[in-house]
Amino acid sequence: MSGANHGFMLNPAVIEFSGAKAESSDFWVRLLNNKQLRDCDDLEKLLIGCEIIAALDAADLLAAA
Repeated sequence: MSGANHGFMLNPAVIEFSGAKAESSDFWVRLLNNKQLRDCDDLEKLLIGCEIIAALDAADLLAAA
């Protein structure tokens, strides 16, 4: 049973971000709203985002925030 059906899950795509973390948070908003991923549900998009972060980290291309 999905939490979205009960109204208690937050949708990161509609949250407004500000401050120092805005740039990193923008990554998630862009990923969740990406047109190429429109057929994926939000959980799949989050998994894809985590895989991107892990790949960048493994290649030492991810800057520490």
